[in-house]
Amino acid sequence: MTKIKTTLKNSYHWQFDTNCFSAISAEHFTAKYWQDRDAIVGQESGRGTTWFIQHEADVLVLRHYLRGGMMRKISKERYLFTSLKNCRSIAEFEILHELRQLGLPVPKPAGAQVLRHGLFYQADLLTHRIPNAQDLVQVLQKPQNQHFYIALGETVAKFHLAGVYHADLNIQNILQDKEGRFWLIDFDRAKRLSIPTNKTWPKWQESNLKRLKRSFEKERKRYDIKWQENDWQIFHSSYNKQLAAS
Repeated sequence: MTKIKTTLKNSYHWQFDTNCFSAISAEHFTAKYWQDRDAIVGQESGRGTTWFIQHEADVLVLRHYLRGGMMRKISKERYLFTSLKNCRSIAEFEILHELRQLGLPVPKPAGAQVLRHGLFYQADLLTHRIPNAQDLVQVLQKPQNQHFYIALGETVAKFHLAGVYHADLNIQNILQDKEGRFWLIDFDRAKRLSIPTNKTWPKWQESNLKRLKRSFEKERKRYDIKWQENDWQIFHSSYNKQLAAS
């Protein structure tokens, strides 16, 4: 059973799973701490560096929150502090925990850190890595059959039926494991929204789907993924069928 603990020390606030850490500190959110223990097993570079860490029997993912867009020119890693629950790392930790309680396929949160700097804060997050999984850019280097897109449509629909708004739904944030199960990752700025009882689905769901489709189209040009418009029709039909059956 997952037990979540919160602790404060000076300008730091931590929230963590006691099954993963008996205690936690700022060191756990630095690459150097894990490098000194020869525990780094991989890394990925994007807006920043994501570190993959061997911690006991688990592989964890360490991510430092960095700004994008125009705001990055003002502050690369600091955000305006309004409340702890609104801090990016705490909010993502909590929604991941909530979605796992609902049985949805998302990473298990391990620890979140907030470091206050007066009116601002920095944030870091540790999650469990999805084992034996690849993102859809990697998976779609080979063409997939209709069962792939049917299952993908069902998965995305389950999130929407639970009122989950994923702020960056793209195919790099969807993984498939060796058993063929799909997982959604990167729930920064994600929200739980209300679902109408009359089955008149809100615009945010369609907006999510449009973003996902643009991602397929973009990665087909950039990485030559094996995807075509007919695949989207199969996905969308499966998605609609899942919603209609709810």
